[in-house]
Amino acid sequence: MTRNFYGYLFLFLASFICLESKAEIPTISILTCDSGEQLYSTYGHTGVRIRHDGKRYDVVYGYGTFNTAQKGFYLKFMRGKLLYYINAVSFDRFMAEYNRDQRGVVEQILELDSLQTFKMIDFLENNSKPENRYYKYDFFFDNCSTRIRDIFDSEYGVEWAEGATDMTFRDLLDEKQVPLVWSDYGIDLVIGAVADRQSNFSGQMFLPSYMMDILDETTIDGKPLVREKRNLLAFSDVKAERWKVPFITPFKVFCVIFLLFLVAFVFNTEGWSKGVFKYGSFFWFLFLTIVSLIIVFLWFFTDHLATKENWNLIWISPLFLLALIHLRKLKFGSSYSRVLLFGLLGLNILSLVIWSFIPQRWHLAFLPMMLTTIIICLHYLRLHKALAIREIGEGIT
Repeated sequence: MTRNFYGYLFLFLASFICLESKAEIPTISILTCDSGEQLYSTYGHTGVRIRHDGKRYDVVYGYGTFNTAQKGFYLKFMRGKLLYYINAVSFDRFMAEYNRDQRGVVEQILELDSLQTFKMIDFLENNSKPENRYYKYDFFFDNCSTRIRDIFDSEYGVEWAEGATDMTFRDLLDEKQVPLVWSDYGIDLVIGAVADRQSNFSGQMFLPSYMMDILDETTIDGKPLVREKRNLLAFSDVKAERWKVPFITPFKVFCVIFLLFLVAFVFNTEGWSKGVFKYGSFFWFLFLTIVSLIIVFLWFFTDHLATKENWNLIWISPLFLLALIHLRKLKFGSSYSRVLLFGLLGLNILSLVIWSFIPQRWHLAFLPMMLTTIIICLHYLRLHKALAIREIGEGIT
């Protein structure tokens, strides 16, 4: 009886000690945040929450933070040299910010033992040191989500669940940009063929929502990595409102511009159609000159990987700069202006021909843009022809 009593007492104390020890182990979870209204928040956010109730410690670590007060911020941002960093904020402050912005937050509580838990904490705290916290951000390959993915790869060797294999990076971007039609158009202008490479499951995790889905199916030491999943914030109505596609889209706008030039070209009167080409051509060449220079800058003079190999430079050629400079001379029929016009005309016709063959998917709005340039070039070449016929007639007379 005495032996049984002490045996039960030992088991009770051992169980109590184990429960007490388990309670002292912090909980680690992954927080996945919905898209916001700002362009930089379009693709969501991923953070790591460390919660230790015994020490009243509840902090969220997040990569991809930037400081707009940084010296030379805009130039560094444009050149891809802006330093981003890991930041740690209290969970309450984190949630207050997302509640204010009406962005949903999903928590995935991880099934980690004590060694794995403290390994994650040590990694994040070491990364947060001043000498380690800064890094050069890359949209596809080194962002707030991929940094956390890489922790699991390097420190834990988890067995990832494989996602779809037939999606490119541009496909993944397009999923998030359905309501942001003008952002989608602008991104397709400046992002090159790098975005049209096939993405494997690891590459897809640059998007927080994809990482969340893959984590649900991921295992560690043969067990599910995610122990529990719950919604901390949900704004279903706001989210649905943000996903409404606006009526005015780039494709519609550029179709209207093309039709305006087309009608002016067909009627070819001395009145309003002449004014359309006189003023419209200037603004059209100015717009495409600016876009062309931006593409050249982002491809050749920055560290952004996503903006390399941009085939848009065929039809948005730097020749537009020359056309803009010599716009007044284009209608006088010099050999130089004819070469310039035939160059722009040929490059845009070539782009239409190779549309389906290039290793870069073009935005549908690019089609009426190319046709508009073709119409403008044909207008000036027709002026050259009329001028030549007039000169011949005067010579015969």
